[in-house]
Amino acid sequence: MRKLPVIVILFLICACGSQQIPEWKDTSSRQLESYKYYFLTDKEGTSEPHFVKAKKAIARSNDLNLLGTAYLTKYALYVSIIEDFDDTDFLRINKLQPNAKNFSYYNFIKGNFHAADYYLLPAHYGKLLKPAQDKDLATAVKEISSIDDPLSRLVACGVWVKYLPYDDNILQIAINTSADNGWGKPLFAYLIRLQQYYLDHHETVKAESIKERLELLKK
Repeated sequence: MRKLPVIVILFLICACGSQQIPEWKDTSSRQLESYKYYFLTDKEGTSEPHFVKAKKAIARSNDLNLLGTAYLTKYALYVSIIEDFDDTDFLRINKLQPNAKNFSYYNFIKGNFHAADYYLLPAHYGKLLKPAQDKDLATAVKEISSIDDPLSRLVACGVWVKYLPYDDNILQIAINTSADNGWGKPLFAYLIRLQQYYLDHHETVKAESIKERLELLKK
């Protein structure tokens, strides 16, 4: 009997023992990433079909917790551009199959800071709970600035601007984060909010400067 080289035998053993990633996991992950990219780059008409595909792929797993996480990802993107979101689907999921971790994150992005659980949130958001409860803007600026992941940093800015008193420092963090990543949708949302902030504080020269910048960028 002809003997196979050891390296061939090892390869065959590894090949037989390796596990493929389920197709639904691969599809849902890729489609959610595409959804985030197209949403943030201001191609919302192109982004929604990717979320639908991700949702359908996750549905094949019968995992309601994961489906709830997908909806929370979508909602967080809307918060990152300081917009409202329809939470009907997530609340239906959570009623049928409650998940404390998902519900804590939901409360955070809804501005229900006293209902969010510090220990169930990602660490960078947990550190914002006390400043949010105390409306401590200075500490919030410090904590948000220290968040490494740009999208998480942008979501934190959105949560603060949407529900709490803010200043131009928070807005500038969001603007810089958006610009560094080429995310046009949040960039314009925060520039518009910054212009209004300066108008509200009677800083007309700064407001006019932001207005001109917006006109040039959108031209």
